[in-house]
Amino acid sequence: MDFDAPKPEIKIVHGKNIMFQKVVDEVLHGIEEEGVPFSIEELEDANPVELAFRGAELSHLGVGIGITENEVVLHFIKLKEDQPIFRIPAYSNEATLRAIGSNAARLVKKMPFKNLDNTELS
Repeated sequence: MDFDAPKPEIKIVHGKNIMFQKVVDEVLHGIEEEGVPFSIEELEDANPVELAFRGAELSHLGVGIGITENEVVLHFIKLKEDQPIFRIPAYSNEATLRAIGSNAARLVKKMPFKNLDNTELS
């Protein structure tokens, strides 16, 4: 049995010297509410779209979230690097931050996304 096999999880990638832990926490709560595993990684500061795409590359599920002090980005490995699914300001309210986390999990579960005002999209 290979205990080093990649885990199926959403990868959250944020810049170094994180000063925006509340943003990260709210996104994680959204993922947790949907019951999908995740892991967090810190990389050199970069464009949030690049961080999200890197997270998607690192994720066995192909889903990544990039977080900087200015923006939160959700990306999927099958999309072009410069075309993420969602981009929201990091100063968004708690419900919106949770919704982007929830949408990352719903992408994995193949469920309809929540609107970023926390309502169901049809």
